[in-house]
Amino acid sequence: MLRNRLNNWLSGALLLASLTAHALPEDWQQEIVIVSDTAQMDRRTGVVVYQGSVVLTQGSLRIESDRLTVTRVNDALEMAVAEGRPARYQQTVSTEQQPTHAEANRIEYRAAQRSALLTGNARLEQDGNEIRGDRILYDMTAEVVTASAPENTDNSPETPQRIRVVIQPQSAPAQEKSEP
Repeated sequence: MLRNRLNNWLSGALLLASLTAHALPEDWQQEIVIVSDTAQMDRRTGVVVYQGSVVLTQGSLRIESDRLTVTRVNDALEMAVAEGRPARYQQTVSTEQQPTHAEANRIEYRAAQRSALLTGNARLEQDGNEIRGDRILYDMTAEVVTASAPENTDNSPETPQRIRVVIQPQSAPAQEKSEP
């Protein structure tokens, strides 16, 4: 029993570690390309609002949304806020792993902090492992994922919603063939 609990805890820790690994180093050095139907730029504040089937790419990073608000400070990306039903995020964290996928009604990508805050029907997935909740904070620098369920604001007696974590079983190691 204790061994099963330890294995479950270890599997959960490995899931979180794999989901929070740093992105490919070359991603941060690539140009940012944004495609949309419209854009409105306020040069004074450094804010640009893109609308209509917005797609932002930078290396392996891809963000898709209905609306994307980008804030730049001193010609550097400070924050990108993607909104949609859902907004989507995808990035390859290492050459040995499948891409990390995320979606939520709102994704706040904070470039300087290297973090993403997903709110509203949030989901983070890699290799079939998944975390779902109302709010997920994905801290790429600290390698920490924090998930929470929506708060019960009307004090109703209904069962509160909870987060959901799905961890895929480890594949069995290949059996070594013995020599005759």
